Amino acid sequence: TELEDEKDFELKIALTLKENIKHRDLQRVCLVIYTITICQVKHSNTKIFPGFEPERFYSAYRIHEENAKEEVKTQEHMEKRIQAVLSLKNSITSNREKLQALQAWNKAMAFKAKKEELKMREAILAEGGNVAKEIFLHKRLLQHEREKQAFRERQKSRKIEIVSRILQEKASIRKQKNRQSCTKASKSGGKLKDSLLWRRKTWHYIEKTSEEEADGETTAFVGDDVLCGSVPNEDTDTKQLALSVMKKEIFEKKMEEFQTTVSHKQIVSGHEPRGRTFYSKPSYIHFKDFDVGKIYKKKIVLTNASYSVNFCRLVGISEWLKDFITIQFEPPGKMSPGISCEVGVTFKPAVNENLEGEVMFMAQTGSFSVPLKCTAKTCILALDKVLIDFGTRVVGETISRTINLTNTGALGTRFKVQASAGDSSTCRATAKSSPGNTALKAQFKLSGESAFLGITKSNIYIILLKQYCYPVTEGEIGPFSSVKLQIIFIPAIPGAVRAEFVIMFDNSDCKPLCFSAIGVSVDVPVWVPNPNIDLKICMYDRLYQDRVVIQSRAKATLRLKFEVCKELSKHMELLPKTGYIQAQSSFTVQLKFLPRHSLPQDAGSYFNEETSVLEVPVTILIADKTKQVNFTVHAIVTTSELEISPAEIDFGYCTIYEAVQTNVTLTNKSILPQEFGFVELPEFVEIQPNDGFGVLLPLESLTLDIIFKANKAKEYSFELTCKSESNRRFKLSCRAVGVHPPLELSHSLVQFAATALNDVSTATLYVMNSHVSVNHFTHAVPRIGNGEVAPVGPTSFEFCVPEDCPVTVTPSVGTVLPGKKSLIQVSFRPTLSDQLIREEAARRLCRAAATGAEIQVRNMIFIIPGFSSSEAYMAAQASLMRNFRGRFEKYIIPCFVASGDIDEKRGSENLTCSPYNTLYLELHCPAVAPSVVVTSDNGKNIVNFGDVAVGHTIIQQVTIQNISPEKLELGFSVLNPSGPFLLVRPVRILEPGDNKALIISFSPNENKWFFEALDIRTAQKNLTLSITGRGVMPSVVCSVEEVLDMGYVLAREKTTSTFEIQNTSTLTLQYSIQLDSLSPTRNKDQQRLPSFLTSSLQRTEIVGTQNYSGLSVFSIFPTQGEILAGKSQDFVVTFSPDHESLYYSDRLKVVLFGKKTAHVIQLKGAAREHPMFVEGGIPLDVPIESLAVTLPVSSQEALKEGNVLPLYYKTN
Repeated sequence: TELEDEKDFELKIALTLKENIKHRDLQRVCLVIYTITICQVKHSNTKIFPGFEPERFYSAYRIHEENAKEEVKTQEHMEKRIQAVLSLKNSITSNREKLQALQAWNKAMAFKAKKEELKMREAILAEGGNVAKEIFLHKRLLQHEREKQAFRERQKSRKIEIVSRILQEKASIRKQKNRQSCTKASKSGGKLKDSLLWRRKTWHYIEKTSEEEADGETTAFVGDDVLCGSVPNEDTDTKQLALSVMKKEIFEKKMEEFQTTVSHKQIVSGHEPRGRTFYSKPSYIHFKDFDVGKIYKKKIVLTNASYSVNFCRLVGISEWLKDFITIQFEPPGKMSPGISCEVGVTFKPAVNENLEGEVMFMAQTGSFSVPLKCTAKTCILALDKVLIDFGTRVVGETISRTINLTNTGALGTRFKVQASAGDSSTCRATAKSSPGNTALKAQFKLSGESAFLGITKSNIYIILLKQYCYPVTEGEIGPFSSVKLQIIFIPAIPGAVRAEFVIMFDNSDCKPLCFSAIGVSVDVPVWVPNPNIDLKICMYDRLYQDRVVIQSRAKATLRLKFEVCKELSKHMELLPKTGYIQAQSSFTVQLKFLPRHSLPQDAGSYFNEETSVLEVPVTILIADKTKQVNFTVHAIVTTSELEISPAEIDFGYCTIYEAVQTNVTLTNKSILPQEFGFVELPEFVEIQPNDGFGVLLPLESLTLDIIFKANKAKEYSFELTCKSESNRRFKLSCRAVGVHPPLELSHSLVQFAATALNDVSTATLYVMNSHVSVNHFTHAVPRIGNGEVAPVGPTSFEFCVPEDCPVTVTPSVGTVLPGKKSLIQVSFRPTLSDQLIREEAARRLCRAAATGAEIQVRNMIFIIPGFSSSEAYMAAQASLMRNFRGRFEKYIIPCFVASGDIDEKRGSENLTCSPYNTLYLELHCPAVAPSVVVTSDNGKNIVNFGDVAVGHTIIQQVTIQNISPEKLELGFSVLNPSGPFLLVRPVRILEPGDNKALIISFSPNENKWFFEALDIRTAQKNLTLSITGRGVMPSVVCSVEEVLDMGYVLAREKTTSTFEIQNTSTLTLQYSIQLDSLSPTRNKDQQRLPSFLTSSLQRTEIVGTQNYSGLSVFSIFPTQGEILAGKSQDFVVTFSPDHESLYYSDRLKVVLFGKKTAHVIQLKGAAREHPMFVEGGIPLDVPIESLAVTLPVSSQEALKEGNVLPLYYKTN
């Protein structure tokens, strides 16, 4: 602790005081002896001791007296320090007590604050306030008060600092004025001051030199019994500190004077030059590697680098350099630009320390300085290597290595090589000296064994016995020189050795250098550099060779014998089996390895069957040596087998118009990659990929396609040969039967273009019958293998298209006569499958349905009948069509062939066909998304007008949309000009995402079905609209044939009658009932000649007597409407005459669709004024009552009242 350190310091001070007291007493004794001696000399003028000089004794006495005075001062200083230490101790104690009290006070204040905070919490909670908020605000308020108080204190201290600075500035201004007033006086007395200063420095140097000499003489005079006292270290430190402070103050004063010197700015051509006005060459003064006591001189050249005349004078040098540096400089006066002057610098070192400072000058433009540096001699030591590797050596062999210790400094030093502190190996060292050189031999012991060390002037030799020796030796290395250390390694015990060494130096500024030595010793002079011979991966029955290099460390020729274990003598050998290896040379042996298939059984434990790894030990026997050298041969032995599975292929029956493909697997059983290839293939066999050639990686299997194409009808039996990289052959047996069918196809492969959904692509081909003769000598005849020839005659065919295949073959059944051909049309119409659409509809409905109802919705979709025509189904189909990404499908359609003609009545089941004569048609069908889709009617591509009456026109609108990202130009196929369909309004341009409507009309002119296809063409894809409709001739049946007689009715009364019209057609009929009396052409008809003027045979009047009121006598209900197909409609005819007449008549027409009159009924009726009347006699032939003008209603009422008389007239 600090108190203990103070106690130790007090003890040291006490001991020092005691020694000073003894020293002072000794000085007094010396003074008495000196006094007595002087007196005797004055009286007798004889010397007391021979060679005794009183002046030297007096000088020593004077020095001791001064030392005594300094000791008194030191004692006083030490007493002051003791008092300071005691006061410090007391202050520490008091401070500790104050600190404890302060800590206790802080704890009490913290406890009090916590208590107040709890009280505040309780009060806030009692009032129902926010505790956290109130406490936070209270803390912020306290912190604000503390910051405010601290700010006030800072303001006070700042005010005091400002006042002190103002006072300092006033004092500096006053001091500067005093200096300016004393400038002239200082100029006159400068030389005197300088001379006095040099005298003082000279006297100080003389006194210092005399003191050093006196100290030496006094020590020699007193001898071993008298010891000169030395100033304590504490006093020396204090003096040095005071001296440095004094020098610093003097330097600061000098710098102030130097800086306050008046300087003038140079302005040349209106510009002020920048940079230094004087340049020094060299730029700094450096005294390097100096010796104390010697004198060194250097010269520098100062050049005026300004733009005008300038002057230069010496100001001085750094204060701490004045005792060692002398400047010789005579001011040259005014210097023109570019003029130089010389400055001499003399350096007399008194201490062996590095010095730095500067030489200061003053020019007209300002001050400048030249740096000065003095560096003492130093040692710079380094090793050329830090690791010495002796490698592998034989026991008893001597090996030497050299390491260089280099000194690039100007100071020499002694060094000492020794073992590292952490190393504990036991070793022996012997030092040798070169012939002709004297060596200093030293014996030392390390770990109980002796060693000798020899040091010569040129080199240091270190001989290591056993393994290594840690050399503990000394030497000296001079400046700018190097020393070689030779280390000799003589191994005595086999094994690896490592030793660490360190080089220590007497110069404390030099750090120790470390290096290491390693080596391995063996007891056999022969070794194999590569003890593990790796032959990598080898195959059976193949020869592998390698070279084995053997090295010898021996100094004599050795005879070697090579042996392989008996188990592997059949598979491995070394050539030669015996050889001689020369001293310190190498010998090469040839290793041959030929693994046979019996290796797993012969090798025994040397071979691992699971991993196929072989490890063979090989022994090298050395003559006259008991020990042997072993090395191991490693190899992984693998097979070169290639396995073909299956080993036999039966292609079956193959027509000459097709190729049959089967797959085989080729497996590499080896762990090495193997190249393979099928060679000598027959012309009717092809192997893919890469034509049956390739590389199989280890244990890899590759599937190959064997393609067989028969060139004629016969039985085939052949072998395929697979050859490996190792020239091994593997066989594959194949057989097949070639078939020549009676018919052939012009194309066996049809590749459709990319077809949009619901579009149609069509291709044509021919089925040909070229069998016209059974003469097999002139041409190939149809047969199965070597069987019978097919008969010449009509041959039938039938294409069997799968159910789900979107392909149509027309015609699918037919007969081809010999030498003829039949045209076949194949159509591809891609659509979305019903299953896919139903699944999409289920997903769409499940999103809208509840979570638990998903399974029920999915089940109902596949059960509900008629779901394919629902809106959900159509929406799902449209969604799939828009998101369709395209697909590619391949179909193979069989065409069965049978001899004979097909009877359409009996069908094709009576003909027998052979399955081996079957032809196959391969179809490649790519489907893509359409560019244009139909958005109306749930995306249906079928425009169905349904049943339309003949002669009528119906218009439908079809909306199409461009779902491609490109602008489309549309084209349309031409509809039948004589047909009922007409494209009323086509669309030419369709932008991306646009919807536009096409208008199509249907006007049937016959009673039949009509069908046409409208192709909407784009640049790449087409959209086909199927337009269909049926023309229907409307037909009805009426319950009244021609005449409907209403009978007799009293005037101004009503009677009704009903008749029925039935719709016997398949379409809904729009009808209207028309009466001739209400015809718009009735007025024109009345302008003709009266009908009674003509004969009864020529009369065409149907409308008879009408009511006076102008209302129709006959009325029909309903007058218009629709009659559904197969339904009937009842019509009510009302007869309401308003006067008596026997000739009420009218004609009723049933008009369909406003154009066609389907039925005509003549309406008749009679009216009487009285219920009883007489009927009979000759009937009048006038269809109307008379030619009199019918009176209006008001006139008839007047006649009834008797006010007006009727007027009758008659014409001839």
